[in-house]
Amino acid sequence: MIPYDDQSFLNEQKGAHPPTSQKLNISGNMTGTNEESRSQPIVGILIADAFDEWLEELGISLDAFSNQMMGSWVFNYIQALQTVGVRPILFCVSAKVSTLTRKTHRPTGAMIIVLPTPTISQQLKQWLPNDIVTVTGDCWHEISIEVLKRAWKRLVLLFIGFLSTPLIILFRELQREGCRSLLVQEYESIRFDLCVLVGRLKGVQVFGTFTGGGPVRRFSLPLHRLALGLCAGFAIGARGEANRVRTQYRSPKETVSLIYSPVDLDVFYPSPRDEGRKLLRIPSHVKVAMYHGRIDVSYKGLDVLLNAWRLVCQSFPEQNIRLILIGTGTDDKALSQLLADMELQGVEWHNQWVNDRDLIRRYLSSADVYVFPSRGDACPNAVIEAMACGLPIVASDVNGIADILEGGEHSGGVLVPPGDALALAEALGRILDNQSLANELGRRARCRVEESFSMEVVGKQLDSFLMDGRQ
Repeated sequence: MIPYDDQSFLNEQKGAHPPTSQKLNISGNMTGTNEESRSQPIVGILIADAFDEWLEELGISLDAFSNQMMGSWVFNYIQALQTVGVRPILFCVSAKVSTLTRKTHRPTGAMIIVLPTPTISQQLKQWLPNDIVTVTGDCWHEISIEVLKRAWKRLVLLFIGFLSTPLIILFRELQREGCRSLLVQEYESIRFDLCVLVGRLKGVQVFGTFTGGGPVRRFSLPLHRLALGLCAGFAIGARGEANRVRTQYRSPKETVSLIYSPVDLDVFYPSPRDEGRKLLRIPSHVKVAMYHGRIDVSYKGLDVLLNAWRLVCQSFPEQNIRLILIGTGTDDKALSQLLADMELQGVEWHNQWVNDRDLIRRYLSSADVYVFPSRGDACPNAVIEAMACGLPIVASDVNGIADILEGGEHSGGVLVPPGDALALAEALGRILDNQSLANELGRRARCRVEESFSMEVVGKQLDSFLMDGRQ
């Protein structure tokens, strides 16, 4: 558990101020019947079809998602839209409900509409084969069986993709709420393709966004190309991915917009370092590097980080240094095993998903450097949150991270090749050993966020992208 050393800090969190959007009272009545909220432009946001798996990975319930969850790109988009007077409605599909369920997201006041997963989609999952293993040796019989199992799995997943979203219910609710625009997470999914086609019939303009999903499946390519040609546009938080979409799918330049994840500057800002360290029981003389986010060892590059940290410890044998990790996920056991095997000095891991953003801010403001060694993130909120708290960044040069830290040190960070533990260790050591450099990079990082990633800046971009001339 994350340590506390001051009861007043706990009391402060219980009485914390709501987000700016709530203080401004622009989120509207979430029942969808208030006349004032009806006068607002409305946009629907449909999050990815692995919603239940995502909740399980984070170890949170549907109620906790509604009452506490923050930090995800979708809630940042919701807050940004609220700052410009747009009322967002969040749609998700879950097997945890049997009928359509309306909830209110307590931190932002946004409506959440939970659609039940179609029964046939749940039944099809029973037809998925058992775990497929790599076959070694020359037994052609075993190899043939594994090939057939893999082909069968792809076929079943294809049908699940087509049947996992209750499209009739989704578009009925969009029309009932007055949504003329729908933003769908991950345009490289069958769900997006189907939403675009149905949207054309129902008069709803469907947009797609990119949050780091995998490549399009080859067996859905013809339908996918059709959907990409008919959709209203793409909100992409990575310049390289935007170029790929323009080139590979020949998408018109005007349909592809670079829109990054925003951060709430009322929540994430540099708070007093000494005060935070006292409350979190971090000695003032300790040099601290920090990571927070999902625990996915390979994708997030946590194996690279631990190897790099071993090198950092060797470079600072006489200095008290600490690596703080905050987060959980399906790889928590794998990370535990890695930590046990490597016996690293000064690693402190809080294996839990922390919804308290004020607490995250305290940790970030108490650190000396932030590290993000991901192998594939698009536009990670975690990096922008750390920058907003005035931290220098060491991160992998992948996807939208290079855009966030455009110009490298000019924007407050050092970019290193993904998977390169030595380069990561050298960059961390350089910043930990030079307080003046760390302070200057932290100042630049904060300025970069204020200029490009505030709720107001991104809210105007989303408003122009999703709403102009459409409602």
